[in-house]
Amino acid sequence: MYCSNECKPNPSIFKKGRKLSQEQIKKCLRRNPISSLEKKFLEIINKHNLPYKFVGNGDFLIGRKCPDFININGQKIAIEVYYRGHKEFFKGGLQKWMEERQNIFNSFGWQIKFFDETEVKEELILKTLTEVY
Repeated sequence: MYCSNECKPNPSIFKKGRKLSQEQIKKCLRRNPISSLEKKFLEIINKHNLPYKFVGNGDFLIGRKCPDFININGQKIAIEVYYRGHKEFFKGGLQKWMEERQNIFNSFGWQIKFFDETEVKEELILKTLTEVY
């Protein structure tokens, strides 16, 4: 993962083969504002007191990856909220991005739930997240 131009890290960070440290990743992510889709998701979980917290600002990393939300009741459940069109621009597209996230999170014992822009609906979120318990 590399920072956006807004982060303006030390250019030596980008030397070939060098990866960002967890602290550098967190610093870069703290500058990312919460998206409108993440806000909508957050409003739903807050309205229903679901045990999830927004951490997409770099507050929490799983294997150098930052989920958007995590469970705060001790269950290892992470949530990704995304726009399909945006993820298609990732190398390999949406399916590859999802598979890689799934593999990384699972390797650390985490379950991951994905919600695209068509799935950020109160009824669907409640159904999906309350099935977990």
